[in-house]
Amino acid sequence: MMKHLPNLLAAFLTSLLCTLFAAGAYAQNNLQVTGTISSGTGIPLEGATVAVRGSSESAVTDANGVFRITVPSANAVLVVTYVGYISREIGVDGKTTHSIRLTQDPNELSNVVVIGYGTRRKSDLTGSVTSVRADELRAVPTTSLDQALQGRAAGVQVTQISGKPGAETSIRIRGTSSINAGNEPLYVIDGMLVNSDGGDISVGGTRGPRLSPLASINPSDIESIEILKDASATAIYGSRGANGVVLITTRRGKSGRGTLTLEAYYGVQDVARKLDLLNAAEFANLVNDAKLAANQTLVYVNPKNLGAGTDWQDQIFRSAPMANYQLSFSGGDERTSYAISGAYFDQEGIILNSDFKRYSFRANLERKMSDRLTIGNTLSYSRINTTGVLTNAGTIVPGVVTSAILFNPVLPVFDSTVEGGYTFENDRGKILGNPYAEAKEYTSTTILSRFLGNVYLNYRLHKTLDFRTNFGVDAFSNEEGSFGPNFLKRTEASNGEASLGTTNGLTWLNENTLNYNNTFGGKHAVNALGGFTMQRFQNNKMFIYAFDFPDNRTGYHNISTALKPQKPFNAESSWSMISYLGRINYTFDDKYLFTLTGRVDGSSKFAEGKKYGFFPSGAFAWRVSRESFLQDVDAINDLKFRVSYGVLGNQAIPPYQSLALVGPYGEGSFNTGSGSEVYTGMEPLSYVNTSLRWESTRQFDIGMDLSLLGNRISLTADYYKKKTNDLLLSSPIPLTTGFSTTLLNVGNIENHGVDLELRTINLKGQLEWTSAFNFSLNRNTITNLNTETDIILNGGILLREGESIGTFYGYIFDGIFQTDNEAATSPVLVGQEPTSPNQASRARAGDRRYVDMNKDGKIDAGDRTILGTATPKFTWGFNNAFSYKNLELSFFFQGSQGNKMANLNNMDLLNFNGQNNVLGEASRNRWTPENKSNKYPRALAAGSLDQGIFSSVIVEDASYIRLKNISLSYNLPVRLISKLNMSNLRLYVSGTNLWTRTDYTGYDPEANTFGQSTTLVGLDAGGYPQAKIYQFGISASF
Repeated sequence: MMKHLPNLLAAFLTSLLCTLFAAGAYAQNNLQVTGTISSGTGIPLEGATVAVRGSSESAVTDANGVFRITVPSANAVLVVTYVGYISREIGVDGKTTHSIRLTQDPNELSNVVVIGYGTRRKSDLTGSVTSVRADELRAVPTTSLDQALQGRAAGVQVTQISGKPGAETSIRIRGTSSINAGNEPLYVIDGMLVNSDGGDISVGGTRGPRLSPLASINPSDIESIEILKDASATAIYGSRGANGVVLITTRRGKSGRGTLTLEAYYGVQDVARKLDLLNAAEFANLVNDAKLAANQTLVYVNPKNLGAGTDWQDQIFRSAPMANYQLSFSGGDERTSYAISGAYFDQEGIILNSDFKRYSFRANLERKMSDRLTIGNTLSYSRINTTGVLTNAGTIVPGVVTSAILFNPVLPVFDSTVEGGYTFENDRGKILGNPYAEAKEYTSTTILSRFLGNVYLNYRLHKTLDFRTNFGVDAFSNEEGSFGPNFLKRTEASNGEASLGTTNGLTWLNENTLNYNNTFGGKHAVNALGGFTMQRFQNNKMFIYAFDFPDNRTGYHNISTALKPQKPFNAESSWSMISYLGRINYTFDDKYLFTLTGRVDGSSKFAEGKKYGFFPSGAFAWRVSRESFLQDVDAINDLKFRVSYGVLGNQAIPPYQSLALVGPYGEGSFNTGSGSEVYTGMEPLSYVNTSLRWESTRQFDIGMDLSLLGNRISLTADYYKKKTNDLLLSSPIPLTTGFSTTLLNVGNIENHGVDLELRTINLKGQLEWTSAFNFSLNRNTITNLNTETDIILNGGILLREGESIGTFYGYIFDGIFQTDNEAATSPVLVGQEPTSPNQASRARAGDRRYVDMNKDGKIDAGDRTILGTATPKFTWGFNNAFSYKNLELSFFFQGSQGNKMANLNNMDLLNFNGQNNVLGEASRNRWTPENKSNKYPRALAAGSLDQGIFSSVIVEDASYIRLKNISLSYNLPVRLISKLNMSNLRLYVSGTNLWTRTDYTGYDPEANTFGQSTTLVGLDAGGYPQAKIYQFGISASF
């Protein structure tokens, strides 16, 4: 034994040395790594898994999103996963601290989607629902949430009809379904059905486009938006579901450490596009040429000495700042959660005196009182202070935009020799006021205060049965005041004018529901909902106005100084609704999904005996990917086919339409013994309609949801067909009734189309790239108008069976007459014939030629034809987002194809009579004996009959592609900001509306003079242009 001792000792020492060496090597290779996992907005993610690729080592983040893990080497790769987010692989690269952000995965099937009166997993949906995430909404700086939806969802056409801060947008979900009733969707904010009708809030004293009621909602408070499109999804809202439903969920607190977040941005706006107009010297030459052609005396002796003159567009447009500041607190524990925010938003318009300020506050609280009882509230208050100017066509005197593009550039802005100190009016014949003077001096203010509150109680009666009741209030107060001093062209007849208006309104809503949710037998799942709701709306308006103000100093603040006060106006309105609703969702074996929904609505708006309507729907979905024959197809993660059918209603009409109404009619003066007395007469306004009932829409939808390659590719496709019956139309009735027309349920309209949405995760890892594309196609057809004759509306709009809403009707332009003989031997406008007694009006070389459609040898009303439609053939949106380490880049395109726009501005801008300014390119290339243009006519000061002709000259292709937004952001590393006790610090720059490709020659291809009008669409007459925005922002969390 002793003789082996040296060998044993040597072996022991060798083993000890090897062990110590290995331990040392392990200690040198191992690395302790710590870090944080957060969402794209900087919110810590609790429960995220951090694993080492190729190893069993893993860790889970705590309530603050913090993890600690040991990696085997400095070159190890961390794999981070979290439910509902795209997984990421991050190289350690020898760093001991990491700040990792995860992007929400829109394709994740387990994501919870908000639906009417509840939530569902995305994989369990039987209806057509589109979700828009918070980061998509906040990518574009907007004053209201509806603007942020543009291009984000298939089947949803959002038209920003005005660039004025806070102005309304027009939203159509799967087309236009009515002519006289409303077409805007229903908005539901945290369960409260809110008022979105600007007509209920405005009293009519605001200058320019109407303020959107949705502008009172702070877009930064929104967590997500779901858009319900088909009958299965919207039937739970019954009579208000025909136009689609927009469900808005605001931010909620989460358990964990409290978070203080500061968000701020500052931007500069410029008009996105200016029109090319003549300068002073060019305009003087045009006037002289027009006078010469009419054998009149020349006006300007030496035009070239006039130089550039006044650029009236530059006088009313400006570079305007916009800024937003928001402070929010959120957090909670196991029983209580809270989210509180306050914000100030300030946007100056790109036109003088059109500013928007909003102060907003929100408090969302929830408390779990016991295992059974939960109570909570969502409360918000906002106050808007906005000023406005008249931009669209005005009465006699046009608005400031029209005046700016038509006003004589030879004239200066100021004239110290007249009262007010401004040049008074255009001097060339067209009635125009000084646009700068009106924008500067005509004051118009609107102050809107709005309170939205909803309190709720949820009580668990049984583990499978919950009772919920909530009571909500939507209250608003609106004050409008305007004053035009007596030295403006617009107030020439009135000698100064002022108005004051107020509107006060209140909506209250009580909803009570029972929700049953149970799974049994391993294959059967049932969710049942039943409820009873009550809602009431009422408002009152007061409007006073006065003329003749000898002193301008007090404006509308002392309206009693007017020498000619007018009779005040007031109005009251109210309606109420009672509803019973139910829905059953049944799922068998997680493969076959059935949904039945029904709602009974009773509305006070309709005639006796017609007040109640029943609106049912049914849907079925088949998850084919769960079948055994697809279980081995690894590429397919989910494949689901859906079909639904239902009946929806539309009650978006003013109240009292079924009643016989009376109103004031004229005045009479009667002599009495004590003198004369003035009496106001009354007249009947409407014929009683005892059969007035709901417009009803029947909608069929068939769709498919497909996810591929580990949910990296997600496709949703839908085909739909909507038929609206009992359309409310103004119909002729016997004159013996005392009326010529009344509203009757006699019309039909149809929409059908395709919605496509494609979302892809193109790259994962250090460099992450996601894309989202949506495509919408809709065809609209009027199938019954209850009349054999066409209905011609203002601006060349036609209503005709077999055509779509927004169809243009007029003459077809066919070039320019090149010789007098050609003009004398061709069909011409009535009055332009060579035998016309007025020689100045006879058609000559340089005049426009139109197509003789009926071949009768003359151009008259019988030659008008369809020129196109304002309804686009399709709309689309395309978003790309890149993320590399702490850098993020995104760009968003959206567009519309195939829609026409009637550029009513060109009625004057292409009229070379010398009475107003015109388009520069057109005037420089107009017909002259030396320049035989076949596009633009000659200059002629007097005698032309080709004025105000609605033709293909002014109906233009308004298709466009727009770079809606591009954004670049940088998230500072945690190791730098943690010293300031910050969990997130994000800096970003962005640009909005930076580039637009369109053939439309006006300011913007989305303009619409008549706002949210259903029938008067695609008309541009001096609207407020869009702005391009350059922005810098910061988001910091503590």
